Amino acid sequence: MAKIGNSFEVENKKMEVDGAKGASIRWLITPEDGAPNFAMRMITIEPNGQSPAHSHDFEHEMFVLEGEATVVSDNSETKVSEGSFIFIKPGEFHTVKNTGTKVCRFLCMVPNYSIK
Repeated sequence: MAKIGNSFEVENKKMEVDGAKGASIRWLITPEDGAPNFAMRMITIEPNGQSPAHSHDFEHEMFVLEGEATVVSDNSETKVSEGSFIFIKPGEFHTVKNTGTKVCRFLCMVPNYSIK
């Protein structure tokens, strides 16, 4: 049976990671749901907040649902907004900073092996 639900009914957990500010995460689809390869999560970043700055050996695919942000990646900064998609390569340093006046919310897909 497919998993179908409402993202706002999934627990919203504050990101308790060094460098995260005003950021929270909802795990929408995980291996526990039977997903064999990828997990889907919804990240929310409050105005003036950011995700932790980091890199890792796996890719990210992201899609901005609402709000505005700046994606800092290696030596570049790119503004994104609703409808933007983002691909972060393995090993690429990155963070997402909410540069708007409203909440920024985006989907982020990662491989299951990366989930701790």
